[in-house]
Amino acid sequence: MKLEIQNTWDEKTPHSELSDLARIDLTSESPYDLFREWHEEARKFSTGLPNALCLATVSKDLKVSARHVIIRRIDEDGFVIVTDNRSQKANNLLEVPSAAMCFLWSYFNENNNHVSRQVRVEGTVAPLPRDDYQSLYDREPTFCKIRSLICNQGQEVNWEAQKQIHDKVLKEVHNGERALPMPQHFIGYKLFPETIEFYSAWDHFIGDRIKFQKNSPTNTWKHCRLSA
Repeated sequence: MKLEIQNTWDEKTPHSELSDLARIDLTSESPYDLFREWHEEARKFSTGLPNALCLATVSKDLKVSARHVIIRRIDEDGFVIVTDNRSQKANNLLEVPSAAMCFLWSYFNENNNHVSRQVRVEGTVAPLPRDDYQSLYDREPTFCKIRSLICNQGQEVNWEAQKQIHDKVLKEVHNGERALPMPQHFIGYKLFPETIEFYSAWDHFIGDRIKFQKNSPTNTWKHCRLSA
């Protein structure tokens, strides 16, 4: 059985007769500045999860794996996430310390334009020292701290047994009988970008793309436009 996927625009609307080219205007030579501008706008208007990204990793036998995670911090030199160091992604990053991130934002802005934006980030990944991400764990909500404590990420589990453990821990936390310190398997990683690519389009405009490439010896960036 074939399923035809409909486009998000209606071909019967006047927009079907319109076309133009979108343009990304740069206010800085730094891709981090553009990312922060876009991220802030997405946080303002997006009804989805503007902090979510798709993280792709690869194992030593070249099996690619992807999943969605949450960006926890944006530094001047990279993008920080946290996870369980017993997870598949952690094993992949141990074997092949390179990864790709992809952010996707779709929303209506203050002018009621339907904005579609994507940011692709590729580079090397390194684990962070514990004191560099302790603050990220400290501000986690209770349910996330309990998850870190009781969940061995990606392993087979009995739901009923997990539920009993959860309820016991939650009760002890509420009664002040248990603290939730950062467990040893909670780990932070930073992706140090080598390339960052931006795509932007809206309404009937054909998308514009800009690719930033890092010059490692000088720690500077150069960019060019790409065809959509």
